[in-house]
Amino acid sequence: MKRTTKYTLLFCALLSFNSCAKNGLSTDLQSKTDTAQGGQNVGDGNSSGNGGAVTPVPAPIDQVDLKSRVDDSSNKISGMNGALTFDFDKTRGEFIIMIPMPNGLVFTPSGGFKNYPDITFGPIFDATTGKVKVAVRIPVKYVLKGINTIPAAKLPNGDALPAMPAGQGELPSLGLSFPQNGNTQVYIYIGINALGLYVTLPDSATLPIPINITVPVKNKDKSKTYGFLTYVNAKNGHPPGLFVSTGVPNEMARILEDYFGL
Repeated sequence: MKRTTKYTLLFCALLSFNSCAKNGLSTDLQSKTDTAQGGQNVGDGNSSGNGGAVTPVPAPIDQVDLKSRVDDSSNKISGMNGALTFDFDKTRGEFIIMIPMPNGLVFTPSGGFKNYPDITFGPIFDATTGKVKVAVRIPVKYVLKGINTIPAAKLPNGDALPAMPAGQGELPSLGLSFPQNGNTQVYIYIGINALGLYVTLPDSATLPIPINITVPVKNKDKSKTYGFLTYVNAKNGHPPGLFVSTGVPNEMARILEDYFGL
């Protein structure tokens, strides 16, 4: 009888232990598993830390901002301060280089350059200065890869291109004349990662000084200089003019090459 009682007690103990294992141990293991799964985003570079939300990473093309304005607070070249002279159209893949016309002068022609109809020009109104600008659009491929089919040139008066990167005193150039528009002449200079635009002015726009004047062209917060605007004085029978030069930083050029497959 005693032996039977011992077996009965031992059997009950085993049943009790199995029940605890099923209910207690498995619940604890499940709890630890849930905790580990709930924290699986820790250390994930795309996690923002708030509920595992993913922080979007900007596309490289979104980092390209080439908007540049004339920085001439001392008004060395009358009325040009704040004028936008350089930009990039990401949708069309075109650089836009611009020159604001002096007070009282308006440029109205529009069209394309001979043999390069995809390089276009036309007037743009600048809301910042209230001036009409001569604007030229150049496809990205010409600026990043260059043009070897047109001759290099200096300014019409024979001077080297002002305020260009070293060694670029002359660049492949396209020019147009507009007799019906005050005999205005427009010249575009295209180098690898460099652009220049020159527009002649009538004698009435001549500044009362016998020298050239150059002012910087900077980004929005004025932390970077992307180019220069130069007033070119009349010389050797050639009229005065305005020349804007600009360059494309190497890091941005690489992004544009990848984005446009060049």
